[in-house]
Amino acid sequence: MGVTDREVYEEIAPDLRYATALVGPDHAPDIVSTVVTRALNRSGGLAGLNTPKTYLMKAVLNEATGLKRQRARRQTYPMATVPEIDVPDVEVGNVDDLVMELPPQQRAAAYLVFFLEYSPTEAAELMGKRPGTIRRYLHLARRKLEAQLNEAAR
Repeated sequence: MGVTDREVYEEIAPDLRYATALVGPDHAPDIVSTVVTRALNRSGGLAGLNTPKTYLMKAVLNEATGLKRQRARRQTYPMATVPEIDVPDVEVGNVDDLVMELPPQQRAAAYLVFFLEYSPTEAAELMGKRPGTIRRYLHLARRKLEAQLNEAAR
């Protein structure tokens, strides 16, 4: 008897928590559900994929990127009936908030390498990118975080 979709999912599920690092805790369950449902509806389901972990990690990243684009479109074209609100300046008090401001690709690379302790080569495979691209994402993420932290310290 072969491996079931459930067994494959249970093995991969802990790594899918990186969806939270990409889109935050409010949207992560939706992203993961969408991706897993699509995979299950494919011919052969999860068990029929050659590399289900790689497939799902790439799919989560793609969904997160799509969600970011949707948010950007909504912010670019606000509804005329929404009143403007004065938002006071907020002090940066949490590095997690700064990480959430990174673009999805940089956030994904940082999460995989720094939090899940994958090598850049392993992260590249999971994200469907080249190792050099992942190193570039990490460099850009570090540079942006450093600048934000230095500005917050002033």
